[in-house]
Amino acid sequence: MPNNFELNIPVTHGLPNDTNGPAQGCLATYNRPYLAFDDTTTETWQSLPVQIPAAYTGSGTLKLDVAFICATATSGNFGANAYVEAITSGDAVDLDAGDSYDAANAGSTSVPATAGYVKTLTITLTNKDSLAAGDMVRIKFARDPAVSGDCTGDVRVLYFVLREEA
Repeated sequence: MPNNFELNIPVTHGLPNDTNGPAQGCLATYNRPYLAFDDTTTETWQSLPVQIPAAYTGSGTLKLDVAFICATATSGNFGANAYVEAITSGDAVDLDAGDSYDAANAGSTSVPATAGYVKTLTITLTNKDSLAAGDMVRIKFARDPAVSGDCTGDVRVLYFVLREEA
């Protein structure tokens, strides 16, 4: 299905949570940066702000694709939560005082049968904070072991794609 727009968000274009963020690494020799989300601790990452393009219509389905590999797991499910923060110019939001993420959007998928093989988790973003074209947007991504699948070991996220499916 075609997309109205796509925003590629590399894992290097964000910041780990101040208290529990994923480890940042690079697959040695091959120069592929990743975020390693633990299977026993909730870890959170937030993208840097970007502007939603004019191609965003709001009439399609907003989705977040998450490309990942498993460090060791070869079975089970990887699940995570994604949050959207949308701020329109002139909004009464004090950016120095906090954030304004909408409620969690959950997604889950089975992991590849071979560790190190890439797969994509797609999360439908129904809670999207009244997102509109031209808004400043940030994505928060979290692996919460209490609600997010049963695969063991680190899940290494390689990149994100925010898109509106037509």
